[in-house]
Amino acid sequence: MLQEELLNWGRKIVDWFVRPKNIGICLIRYGTVIMGASLAGGLVGTIKYIGASTQLQANIDTTGGPATWMAIAAFVVGVLMVVAGVLLNLQDRKQLARQRVLLLEQKGLFKIDSPLNAAVKNTVGGTVDTILVDIREGITEGRISNPEIALQKVVDGRGDLVRRLDGQNKNDIEIAYGGIMPVPFTFLTGCLLDDEGGGIKVFDWDRLGAGQWRLIQSAADDGQRLRTVTSLAANTEEVVLALSISYPVDEPAIAITFPGLPVMHMKMSELSSNAHWSVEKQSAIAEQFLQALKDIASRGVKTIHLVIAAPNSMAFNLGRIYDRRLLPAAIIYQYERSCTPPYPWGVSLPCHSQDQPAIVPPPAAETQ
Repeated sequence: MLQEELLNWGRKIVDWFVRPKNIGICLIRYGTVIMGASLAGGLVGTIKYIGASTQLQANIDTTGGPATWMAIAAFVVGVLMVVAGVLLNLQDRKQLARQRVLLLEQKGLFKIDSPLNAAVKNTVGGTVDTILVDIREGITEGRISNPEIALQKVVDGRGDLVRRLDGQNKNDIEIAYGGIMPVPFTFLTGCLLDDEGGGIKVFDWDRLGAGQWRLIQSAADDGQRLRTVTSLAANTEEVVLALSISYPVDEPAIAITFPGLPVMHMKMSELSSNAHWSVEKQSAIAEQFLQALKDIASRGVKTIHLVIAAPNSMAFNLGRIYDRRLLPAAIIYQYERSCTPPYPWGVSLPCHSQDQPAIVPPPAAETQ
């Protein structure tokens, strides 16, 4: 418990240092300090030195002479800083009043009491306009009972966001994403939103730490990266690419679901569900993923079966890196431990030969 509490405090300190700085508030704060120091300088200052055989004392009277002018100048500088800070804050408030944040929020696994839109407003600012994609009514005992309906809701959510962006000044609009969704739908969302630009603010739920929504930002990068534990030994038209990031993928389940297919398995050196808050780390892992996809494509592979165990934000950013125009067709699968096969369905991603995503069965189901 003590170690966890120390880690929480450490994260808060790091977040405080890397948080966006408000120049206006800084000017007001430091200007006030300078004003206070200049007023204090208008009093009598005393310097003493007492040695074994020597005693020196100097009294500095700042009620007149050059020191007075220094105090007055410092006071004027402090006042100017405070005025400038107030003006900048007023300008920022006008800009925030004009700025909108389009938030795509996805709910699909469990209930979270802390509202995401409040966290986005506190972090990004502006007026938050939420587009909610909620598939929880289609989940029975932890399973998605009708993935086709859930898929349509995900696609409709992206369409709603695009419609709200049409005709708007994009300089006044920020796009934010967050939620807890099954990996196939999260990955697909990232793939669908890739065309909306690289400035998306991505939030994730810190379930193991502070118990709140957190922005993936420039935080400390622990240097942990994917390493290849199983390589492709032969060139075939279909392969499985498995990523173990938060949890280890179920390798026996992969063998059951994808009989006879070669598997490339990439795994984090240290598996964790709470070590992904650095945007630099996520970008580096996404780049490793892209290079693996390129390597698979160079082997003449036509279909990639994706099995991914990762935090929600990581799955989203991995989806954003998938290039639907240049890479082979891909299907990303849902894991259900008690199902037969354990990966009962997947989402085939839009690609050069397919415009719309679709729910498809795994190879094992097709052969039964």
